[in-house]
Amino acid sequence: MIWLLLLGLILFLVAAHEGGHFLAAKLLGVAVEEFSIGFGPVLFSHKRKETRYSLRAFPLGGFVRLAGEGGEASQVPFERTYYGRPAWVRFSVSLAGPVANILLAGLLAVVGVLGFGLPRVRVVGLVPGAPAEQALQVGDVLLAIADREVWEWEEVGPAIQAAAPKAIPFLLLREGRPLVVEISPRWEPEEGRYLVGAYFSPQLFFPEVRQLAPDSPLAQAGLSPGDRITAACGRPVRSLTELVVALEGGCRELTLSRAGEELALSLPGEVGRGLLAGASFLPAEPVIHRPGLGVACRLGTRYLIRFFLTLASVVSGVARGEVPAGEVVSGPVGLVEVLAQGVQAGGLATFLLIALISLNLAVFNLIPFPALDGARMAFALFEMISRRKVSPAVEAAIHTVGFMLLLGLMLLVTWRDILRLFG
Repeated sequence: MIWLLLLGLILFLVAAHEGGHFLAAKLLGVAVEEFSIGFGPVLFSHKRKETRYSLRAFPLGGFVRLAGEGGEASQVPFERTYYGRPAWVRFSVSLAGPVANILLAGLLAVVGVLGFGLPRVRVVGLVPGAPAEQALQVGDVLLAIADREVWEWEEVGPAIQAAAPKAIPFLLLREGRPLVVEISPRWEPEEGRYLVGAYFSPQLFFPEVRQLAPDSPLAQAGLSPGDRITAACGRPVRSLTELVVALEGGCRELTLSRAGEELALSLPGEVGRGLLAGASFLPAEPVIHRPGLGVACRLGTRYLIRFFLTLASVVSGVARGEVPAGEVVSGPVGLVEVLAQGVQAGGLATFLLIALISLNLAVFNLIPFPALDGARMAFALFEMISRRKVSPAVEAAIHTVGFMLLLGLMLLVTWRDILRLFG
């Protein structure tokens, strides 16, 4: 099933990419001889006007064959061939494929948010003695701060700073009912900002042990699955976040509830979160809301920018030798694993994952390596700057060699993924 989904995904993304080249070529006066999905023997083809549309046997890519692109003679007038058009046209046609994938990634992110909604930000912990302790409860769903709608936890801090120092109204959902509370933020010199003393996240975990590895620190200290930690060093613990804060603060004395009995346990003196290694805790059911179109577009654009910055950081790390290329390059087998994880995580995660793959395809094609769009753009840019044209036959030969190298790399990466899968 996942393999069929991957096959459909590849066809979808390739069609979008090649569709970008196709539309740009048509708009800019370049004759398109063939629009093909897949490589190898033709399974189906249909010619309409001057363009043949075909589906080929190996659906792991696709191409748009432009008139005269390989340096060969063409039946269309020279001014409508690839090399008969100005350099800026060739640059634009090459750029259109990656742009199509970028636009598709943004569209997928927006559709995913609109269709499946987002988990709302919740109160996942309170700081003892802080202003929020008297107004908020762990588990409260945060809807807005000072009439400023909140959809992501990153929006909480700026909203508080924008409304401080006066008392700030928080619009909440508590046990399914809307509620407004006011909190007067407190200036924290060490932080250099106003704080209300609460932790926010879309993911809330209760301090109840769900699974525990036998050799984990908590198991060795005497905890068992089903135990619910109720206090740390005498202070109530209502969430995993509050437990983590207590452990990082040096607390090692826990009170827990087991089958209706209250027990006290001492933990080893390991550092902070290391004590929780090998343990999983009970998650709260997320509260999912669907935003309006405007919010979905804003959030989708934000996700796209984050994806792009992450990819740029990874590419930069590989270029500097700080990140091994083998760890970030994956073939079809590796994509199946990633896609399976996305499907298990839900509809929104799947849409965002496909958006990320589409963006990956765009960034990969922008690399100035022969046979990729980046190299074709580089040749066109060279001509625009130097006013000299590289021989079409030479450029075509360079792209042919590059394609063979890329094909070999894909086979190598796929073989490595297979070995890793069965290793």
